[in-house]
Amino acid sequence: MAEYKTGDTVTITGEPMNGNTGKIELFDEKRGKYLVRVNDLAQHYYSVDELEPSKA
Repeated sequence: MAEYKTGDTVTITGEPMNGNTGKIELFDEKRGKYLVRVNDLAQHYYSVDELEPSKA
């Protein structure tokens, strides 16, 4: 089950974008991962343990 919802702001703790802040775009149930968009050109899939709620 998804712990974050579309539009939530998160801090990435996994590679390749460790330390960046991004927004949840979608949850891929088949993969069990979130698509996080960091900016207009960069996005990547992360598991829930590679994300934390953003403090910003």
